[in-house]
Amino acid sequence: MPELATSEQDGVFQGEKMVNAIYSDQIVQDYESNPLIEALPPIFTEDDVIEQISVFPPFNDKERLLDPSHRFHCVQRLFQYFQPFEIHLDLEQRISRAIRQGYLSRNPFESKQVMITHESYQAIKQGKFLKTYQTEVKRTASGFTIIGLSGIGKSTAIERVLSFYPQLIKHREYKGKPFVFTQISWMKLDCPFDGSLKGLCMSFFSELDRLLGSNYLNKFGAQKNTTDLMLQRMAHLSSLHGIGLLIIDEIQHLSLSKSGGSDKMLNFFVTLVNTIGIPVLMVGTNKAVSVLQSEFRQARRGSGQGDMIWSQMPQNESWDLFLEGMWEYQWTTAYTPLTSEFSDLLYEESQGILDIAVKLFMLSQIRAIATGEEKITKMIMKQVVKDSLRLVKPMLEALKSGIPSEIAKYEDIRPIDMDEEIEKYKSSLGLQEKIRIQKKLQMQQRQKKEQSLLEEVTLHLLEMDFEPKDIESTVKEVIKRLGEDLEKALVIKEVVKILLTKEEKKPKGKTKKQKTKSPDENLLGMLMHEARKEKKSVHEWFLENNVVKQPLDEFWEVDKRAPLVSNAVS
Repeated sequence: MPELATSEQDGVFQGEKMVNAIYSDQIVQDYESNPLIEALPPIFTEDDVIEQISVFPPFNDKERLLDPSHRFHCVQRLFQYFQPFEIHLDLEQRISRAIRQGYLSRNPFESKQVMITHESYQAIKQGKFLKTYQTEVKRTASGFTIIGLSGIGKSTAIERVLSFYPQLIKHREYKGKPFVFTQISWMKLDCPFDGSLKGLCMSFFSELDRLLGSNYLNKFGAQKNTTDLMLQRMAHLSSLHGIGLLIIDEIQHLSLSKSGGSDKMLNFFVTLVNTIGIPVLMVGTNKAVSVLQSEFRQARRGSGQGDMIWSQMPQNESWDLFLEGMWEYQWTTAYTPLTSEFSDLLYEESQGILDIAVKLFMLSQIRAIATGEEKITKMIMKQVVKDSLRLVKPMLEALKSGIPSEIAKYEDIRPIDMDEEIEKYKSSLGLQEKIRIQKKLQMQQRQKKEQSLLEEVTLHLLEMDFEPKDIESTVKEVIKRLGEDLEKALVIKEVVKILLTKEEKKPKGKTKKQKTKSPDENLLGMLMHEARKEKKSVHEWFLENNVVKQPLDEFWEVDKRAPLVSNAVS
């Protein structure tokens, strides 16, 4: 792999790192003495591809002990999981061949390539769009097309393969000769939603500006520029910056363009491949088939490496391999082993569309965590299908039927909005947490209220000379039976009734003993005894010892010098 350049050496272009060109000897004779090919990474073996393309995100069993909010974040790590299959190895080989074959006829050290660049520049000056060049060069570029359902993994696979190739390569010197050149090994664009050529050109200039820090969009993207002139500049810049592969994603948007728009854009792609020699990889859903087949030349050119029809994964060894690798990533507190029943259920509900399978597995975990069940079950998985796969269910049913006419009704599969689904479960978890906290607060308030009522009633009953132990147990019994939302007077009445009944049931000997009981055996009796010694009224002594409260002034009409309590009490 070429070494990454430091910012002092090359600078960082709009966040994109540029690498210094390191030239390697070529095993294939055709690729020798071409700096654009020699600066690329080596041709990988299948084992190299499998090792480099696989992504198994980190996982620790201790993460299962984290609180639900943190585990929701961990579950999203499954988006990184990538298990390569035979089709991915095939894709890597096709892209590797396309880039190198496209560079064969674009060797910057050959005079014919310099002359073509000059012709392109002159055409820009004259406002022309060249479909053919005076300088004849045998073009070796060949693109291809990938068609498949949305969510099947096309874009993810392409991005993984492209990650092998540094996008920006800086050349300074080649074999002792000065060679100042910035090579773009690949560029990826999304087809404009309206399928317009002008929109495509604007996207092209904008992406170049992002990569190189240039100002092409302002210079060439003005409204006054005609489409033909913008196309010629796009072709010229593709050659000038050594673009190795141009990927046009979402090609199905061409079907939405105005009359003749799709043919014009497809013809331009043919020109890029035939005249400039830049391979074009077009990626789209099943909706793009009719557009591509409508133009015979484009259908032929798009099949230069052979078209790839990316259908859903069959339930075979590849499915088992994918599922076994994914199933290990469980963040519920209880681990659920993988069984054939789970495998069949997941395949039945996803129909081999990997994006749906991963999201269904993720949402099942999130639901299990949010509901507190903390284990993946078939019931939970079926409930997730019912709640979260409603929009894609008609398409999945068509795939299950296997009837071409039914499948044709659905040209695309809508992706599941994971952010929306996760937020829904987060809200559920948040609501449960709020309910739990609210219940705890209510319990604390109830206990506080019960304690306050218990204290008030107990103090009042102590004045009636009942046994303290009997008072406390009886008050608790009454509050538990009648509830805490009672008037104090009613509680006192009920407690007194019970206490009197208990007194009547006690043996007579014990009752007499109670009558002759020393006043020191309870608090009020002790205070009454102290009041006699101090020659004060009981009420006055109770006031001094904070047993009773001072009456309000407006009710204090009695002469304060008069005795407040009958001397009979003392």
